[in-house]
Amino acid sequence: MDRPRILVVEDERVVAFLLTRTLEAAGYSVTPCADGLDALEIGLKEDFDLVLLDQRMPGLLGLEVLQRWNAAGRSFPVIMVSGITGESDVIQALELGAVDYIRKPFSIQEVIARVKVRLRRVDP
Repeated sequence: MDRPRILVVEDERVVAFLLTRTLEAAGYSVTPCADGLDALEIGLKEDFDLVLLDQRMPGLLGLEVLQRWNAAGRSFPVIMVSGITGESDVIQALELGAVDYIRKPFSIQEVIARVKVRLRRVDP
């Protein structure tokens, strides 16, 4: 059985490293990405079981990436991960199709738990 594939889009090196290593240790195949434009390209070419998508990044904002994937007919479960904590930002992300929104700073255990819940819905 193939390991679930997760795209981690995060420009903060320490956060990206923590997420990538923890998810890999939990048995997932992780593709890290630090730029919104790169994330857009990767998401247009490859399939993922889940995407952890930061909002503020170089290139394109996370919500712009999500909008462009939607416009191109690409659909992944997306969990937004952001230090932007305003209610309107959370609502906008959810309305664009994000399945969850995790506010920074976060607990890595909470992130793993949310990832497991989302992947359980995809992978029986």
